[in-house]
Amino acid sequence: MGIKRFFKNKIEDRNFINNKRKLKINHFELDFFENYTFSFANESEIKVSIIIPVYNQIRYTLNCLYTIEQYDKHVSKEIIIINDNSSDETLECLNKIPGIRVIDNPENLGFLRNINKGIHAAKGKYVYILNNDVEVQENYLSSLLNVFETKENVGAVGSKMVFADNTLQEAGCLIFRDTEIVNLGRCEAIDTPKYNFLRKVDYCSGCSLLFHRTDIKGNLNLLDEAFLPAYYEETDFCQRLKYEQNLDIYYQPASEIIHFENISYTGKDNSKELLLQKNRETFMQRWNHHFTNERFLDKEGRNNINAFYKKPNILILEEHMPQPDKDSGSRRFLEIVKILQKNNHRVILGIKQLNEEDETYIDFFRGMGVEVCKDYVNTQNKIVKVLDQVKEALHYVDIIWIFRPIGFDFWYGKIKNDISGKKIIYDMVDLHYLRMERENKYIEVTKTRRKEMKFFREKEYFGMEKADVVISISDEEKKIVSDQGIKNEKIFTVSNIHEPVKSKNVDYSAREGILFIGGFYHMPNMDAVKFLREDIMPLVWDKDPSIKVYIVGPNFPEEIKKKYNSDKFQILGYQKSVDYWFENSRIFVAPLRYGAGVKGKIGQALEFALPIVTTGIGAEGMDLEDGKTACVSDESPQNFANKILELYNNENLWQTLHKNNLLPLARFSVEQQEKNIKNLLSYLGFKN
Repeated sequence: MGIKRFFKNKIEDRNFINNKRKLKINHFELDFFENYTFSFANESEIKVSIIIPVYNQIRYTLNCLYTIEQYDKHVSKEIIIINDNSSDETLECLNKIPGIRVIDNPENLGFLRNINKGIHAAKGKYVYILNNDVEVQENYLSSLLNVFETKENVGAVGSKMVFADNTLQEAGCLIFRDTEIVNLGRCEAIDTPKYNFLRKVDYCSGCSLLFHRTDIKGNLNLLDEAFLPAYYEETDFCQRLKYEQNLDIYYQPASEIIHFENISYTGKDNSKELLLQKNRETFMQRWNHHFTNERFLDKEGRNNINAFYKKPNILILEEHMPQPDKDSGSRRFLEIVKILQKNNHRVILGIKQLNEEDETYIDFFRGMGVEVCKDYVNTQNKIVKVLDQVKEALHYVDIIWIFRPIGFDFWYGKIKNDISGKKIIYDMVDLHYLRMERENKYIEVTKTRRKEMKFFREKEYFGMEKADVVISISDEEKKIVSDQGIKNEKIFTVSNIHEPVKSKNVDYSAREGILFIGGFYHMPNMDAVKFLREDIMPLVWDKDPSIKVYIVGPNFPEEIKKKYNSDKFQILGYQKSVDYWFENSRIFVAPLRYGAGVKGKIGQALEFALPIVTTGIGAEGMDLEDGKTACVSDESPQNFANKILELYNNENLWQTLHKNNLLPLARFSVEQQEKNIKNLLSYLGFKN
C-alpha cells in the first residue's frame, strides 16, 4: 500500500467513526410545552390503539407524545393514556391535549391492570403498549405493522430498545434453561449487524410491543393478573401467544425506541426485588419445561443467539450485493434465501464490496431476517469490518456458501485458515469461461482475452475442487464440469426459481409491441439489444413498420441509448415493477447469441405466459419446444425476424404458446429447488 493510500484510509476511517449514527433525542423541558400545541387527529377508523400507562413524570410523557406526533402520521391510531392517580400535574396537562383519550384512575391500579384497562377501552385492530419514558423514532410503528403484513402466524412484535447514551438496551430476549433470560445486545453499539435483522425471539419488552387486540376467537389478548402489579407480565404474555395460540414473537430492529430506563411508572410498591422473584417463580412453574437450551457463552463471552434456528447455520459470501429487482441472478439468490429461511436455517450474508446504493438492499434482506454484515463502529469507537464479522460468524456456522469464481477466490483466500470442520459450497451461478468462449465468435480474440479466459477457467475449477459441494444452474452445465473431472456425486443443480404469476389476462388483440428485459452491465444482454436493433428489427419493419420494441432494465449505456432510442425502439430503463410490460406486450424476445446457464428472463416471460421468440442459447436449460412452448430460432437475423412476424401476427400460434407456457416451469418450481437444496444438505451430513 502506498503512503497516499495509507493516509487516505486513515482519514476515511476517522470520518466513519466521527459520523457514527446516533438516534435523535428531544427531551424538552416542561416550559417548551407551555407554548406547544399538539394536533392529534380524531380517526374514524382506527388501526392501532396506543396504550400508555403513566404515574407522574409528566415531562417524559409529553416528550413521548411529541415524538409520536412527529412520525408515522399515515397510520390511523388512537392514543389512550391511563393516568394511575398521579400526584403531579399529569392529569391537568393531559386534559389540555386534543385528540387523545385520558382514562383517570381514582386509585392506583398498577401497570398490569392499567394495560388491561386500556385494552378493554381500545378500538383498534392492533394494540401497541408503550412506556411513557420513551421517545419513538421514524417508522417506529409502521415497521412493526409491516411484520404482521409480511409474515405468517405473528403473535407480537417488539422494537429495538436504545439507552439514552445510544447503546443497545435490548434487541429482543431469549430464555434458556431454568428461565435464564438474556437481553440480546445489551450495551453494544446500536448498528451491530447481528442485532439488526428481523428475527424470532422468546419475547420482547413491554416498553414497546405490538399485538392483535383479540385472538382468532374474538377474546381480548390481556395480560395475566397472576403477575400483579408488574414484572414478567409481557414475558408470560408472549409465551401464551406462542404456546397457546401457536404464534411467533418477532424482534424488529427497524423500530427504534429511546428508553430512559427506570424512569417509567412502576406503581407505589417499593419491594421490586421480592416482586421479581415471586413472579419469576410463577413464570417458571408455567413455562420452564419449554426452555431446554443451555445458555452458551464462548471464550469471549458471546451469547448463544442461534436459538430458533435448525442446523446447519449458513454463511453466504458474495462479491456484490444482490439486487433482486434488477437481475435474474439476484432473483435466484433471493429465492434460495427464502427456501433456507422456510426450513428455519440461520442465514448470514457477507459481501466483498458494499456501496451506497446497496443500503436499500441491505435493509431489504435484513427485513427478511438475514444478518447482513456491514462495517460499523463499536462501543470502543473501533471500526468492525465485514471481514471481522465473517470470521466471528465462522465460530458458529456449519456451511459456507460462496457464489461466483471471483467471489470464491477472494473469500476463500481470506478465511481458508479458519474453516476447519466447515462444509464449503461453491455456487457457479453460470460457467463464466463458457460464456466467454461463446462470445469469442463475435469479438476479436486478443492475447489479453485469452489470458482472461484462462484466468476465469482456473478460478472456476479451483473453486470446484476445493468445495465439498458444487452447485450448477442447469443439468447441462453439471455435465460439462463432470466431464472435466469434477466428481459427479458432489455436483447438485439448483436452478432459477419460477412460479406462475397471477396477472391481468389481457387478450392477444389488446396487446402490442415486443418486450426485452435485462441488466445491461451484463454483456450478453447488451449484445442481444444491438443484434435486435441493428440486424433483426430492420427486417421486421420492412414487413410491418407498426411494431414497437420496449427495452426494460437498468444500466443501459447513455451513448447507445441516444443512438437507438426512438418511438419505435423505446429504451425504458429500470422499472420498479415490470408487470405492466409483461401483461401488455404481445411477445417477448431474447435474441441472445452467447451466454451460459439458465436465462432468468426466459423464465420470467414464462411466469407471465407471454409467448417467446429466442435463440438456442436463450432456450438453454429450459426444455423449450419450438412451436409448442416457444419459437426457437437459430442466430440468422432473417430467421429470427421471420419468427417474430409469425408469432406477432398469428393469433392461433400465439394462443398455443400462451396456453403451454407454464409447462416448462415445473422443474423450476420452489418445491423442486427446495428438494434439490435438501438433497445437497443431506449429502453434506445435515439430514432433514
